[in-house]
Amino acid sequence: HDGIAFELDSFGGAKNMQYFQIVGKNSGIDHGNNKTLMEFFPSGPRQVYDLGTQLAQKIAINELTKQTLEVAKTIGEWKNASTFDTEMIPEPVNPLSRELDQKLKKWFFRDRGSACCITIEKKYYEDFFLSSPVPESVQFGMAHAKTYGKKPSSQGPRFSYASRLYAFSSSEPYELIARSALFCFGFTQDTDVKGNLPTGNLYSLLTYNRTKYLELKGTTYECPHIHFVSGMTEKVDDPSRIIVAYGVNDCVPRFVEVLKRHVMMHLFSENGVMNE
Repeated sequence: HDGIAFELDSFGGAKNMQYFQIVGKNSGIDHGNNKTLMEFFPSGPRQVYDLGTQLAQKIAINELTKQTLEVAKTIGEWKNASTFDTEMIPEPVNPLSRELDQKLKKWFFRDRGSACCITIEKKYYEDFFLSSPVPESVQFGMAHAKTYGKKPSSQGPRFSYASRLYAFSSSEPYELIARSALFCFGFTQDTDVKGNLPTGNLYSLLTYNRTKYLELKGTTYECPHIHFVSGMTEKVDDPSRIIVAYGVNDCVPRFVEVLKRHVMMHLFSENGVMNE
């Protein structure tokens, strides 16, 4: 609807926004009212808007009843929502990650949202958290970055993408606590960890296509030049794990399973993931 598009554009270049709710008690604050929050930018600076319960209910009701004009009016109310802007941009804590990030970040635009958010309790990070007091929980998300323009490669100039892990406070002002270095997810493997054949159409060459590697400044990395995280969720039968969904070179879907503890190690441990 033209009204909605206009309102979103005038809101400041709306793209890759992420909606989330923080429920229950975190850091002694009761979030049981299920307020809806919108993350506009993960960092640089970080921008989060508190949309409130009434606004969330209006959008849901209008979406069901297809009253698009009222939805457009409601979206316009975002401009009056509470705003939490934070300038702090943490560097990766691991020295090797920090060095890699310094090399790569000048090639990429500001981070934008990919998937958010999963609440991770302190039992997954309290033994290596770098400051005190240790928060009862943090919110975990994933961002992506796109190269400035098309970069040279062996297959001609092209855009490339990388991902980043980040964690932020479960309480207002939802400030950024930690960021990983830029990284990439891999291609589909020949078999999965249980020895099964890879997911995807086994008769499609796209499933096995490893010709479009990520190339930056003369270095070739063992991952696709485009990967894009589209969602993540806590594993139903094992709350210690997260399932991440992403696309490979805009062609093939893939799921990977990661441990919450390993994610937290990449964010908070100076030694990275060691002996786990």
